[in-house]
Amino acid sequence: MAIATHTPASERQWYIVGGWQEYEGEGRANLLRIVAIGAFYTVQLVQFYVIGRADPALLKFHQSATALAVAWSMVALLVLLCLRRQIFPAALKYGSTACDIVLLTALAWLAGGATSSITRVFFLLIALSALRFNLGLVWFSTLGCMLGYEALVGMSDKTWFDAQHAIPPVENLIVLLSLGLTGIVLGQVIRRVRSLADDYAARLARVRGAK
Repeated sequence: MAIATHTPASERQWYIVGGWQEYEGEGRANLLRIVAIGAFYTVQLVQFYVIGRADPALLKFHQSATALAVAWSMVALLVLLCLRRQIFPAALKYGSTACDIVLLTALAWLAGGATSSITRVFFLLIALSALRFNLGLVWFSTLGCMLGYEALVGMSDKTWFDAQHAIPPVENLIVLLSLGLTGIVLGQVIRRVRSLADDYAARLARVRGAK
C-alpha cells in the first residue's frame, strides 16, 4: 500500500477540493433540511386535522409547531440565498447547524420534552453535518445535540439528584452515548475520505507512469 506524502502543494489542492465539497455539501444538506421540514410538518398536519380532528386542546402546540416550521424555513431560505449568491463564509455551516439544534430542541420541549419521539431527529442533524465533510462541524453538531438533549432532560426534572426522574438515568446515558458514538463513527468516515483520495491519486499516478 502506498504511503501518502502530504506536500504543501498537495495540502493546498486538498484545501481547495475540501472547500468545494463543503459548499456542495451545504447545498445538499439545505435541500434535505427543506424536505425534512415539509415531511415533519405534514405529519403534524395529519396529527392535528386527521387523527386529532382539530381538537382545541392540541391547537396551542399546532400553532407553536407552525411558527417553528416557518422560522426553520426562513433559515433554509437564507442559506439558499447565500449559496445562490456564492456567499459561503466558514461560519455559515456552523450557524445553520446551530439553528437546527436550537429549533429542534424548542420543538421537542413543546412536544413533551426528553420523552418526545422528536428527540430522535438529533441523530439526523449529526448525519446532516457529515455531508459537509468537515470534521469540526461533525464534532460541533454532536456536542450541540448532546447538550440539546441534556437540556431537555434538565427541563423535565425539577431536581437532578433525587430518587424520581422523568428520564431514567440509564436511558439518559444510553442516548448521550449513542449520540456521541454516532458523531465518532461519522468523524472516522470523514477521516477515511482523505486516505481514500490519497490512495486513488497514488494509484492513478502509477498507472499513468507505466504507460
